[in-house]
Order: sequence, then structure tokens, then C-alpha cells
Amino acid sequence: MADEEEVVEESSDVVRVASAGSEAGLSPVQEKPLAPPKYEVRPGLGDKFQAENVREIMLSSMKEQLMGRQYRADQAPRWAKSISNAVRQRVQDLDMKRYKILVQTIIVEMKGAGIKSGQRCIWDPETDAYVDDLFRNDTIFCYTIVYGIYMY
Repeated sequence: MADEEEVVEESSDVVRVASAGSEAGLSPVQEKPLAPPKYEVRPGLGDKFQAENVREIMLSSMKEQLMGRQYRADQAPRWAKSISNAVRQRVQDLDMKRYKILVQTIIVEMKGAGIKSGQRCIWDPETDAYVDDLFRNDTIFCYTIVYGIYMY
């Protein structure tokens, strides 16, 4: 039984697998190359956050939901949630691997007053990104922002 056990010899590039019978010349030594590491710390060139595609999705979702509507305080939270969910689902369908997608939508009534908004994020500027845009009509001001955070 001890004669039938496999012996594994490792080098830096190749794993050699040989059986105890190979010492007697019965079978050749098989060399298998090691698989490349699968841990990625940066997205590939084609896998980066697709800002322009996300912007088109945001604008179309806001227009679909809000075009031709008047502001209603009782309906605004439902519209905001609907826009956020639609944008998140459609952005996830773009299949940007290893990106966490966060969507925030704010709907307020247009009454002539100004609005200020600010965000603070700690992230890697080489991999993480965001896209924001707004929709306005006579009574509605809708601001949507999509964050794409690369998960290491």
C-alpha cells in the first residue's frame, strides 16, 4: 500500500506528479503547469465602470417614471424607490464584474427654492466611480446618483 502512494514534488512553475512505480521505469513523469492566480486587485481594461451607459440608463429610467407627471407628496417616495430599483437592475445587467452598485434618488417639488447636495466617499479613484444626473419638469426635480465600487 505504501508503494502505491503518490509523491508530489513542487517547483516554482511546475507540479510533478509521479507514482512509486515510476522509479522502476513503468510510467513517465507528468508535468502540469500551475494555474495563474485568480485574485484580481484591479479591473481589466474592458471591465471598468461604464459611466456613459449608466448615464443613459439613469436618464431613460427617470423619464419613463416621471414624464408628464405632477409632483405629489404621497407618490414621490414610491417613484423614487421605483427609479432606484429600475436603475440598479438595469446597471447590474451590464455585467460589470465585481462592482457593487449603489443608487440614490431624491425627488423634491419645484417651488423656486434652491437645493444643495453633497456626498463624501472614501474609495480608490482608479477603480471606483459615480455618475449623477437630474430630471426636471414644471413641478418635479429628481436627482439620481449611481456609485460603482470595485470589490477587491
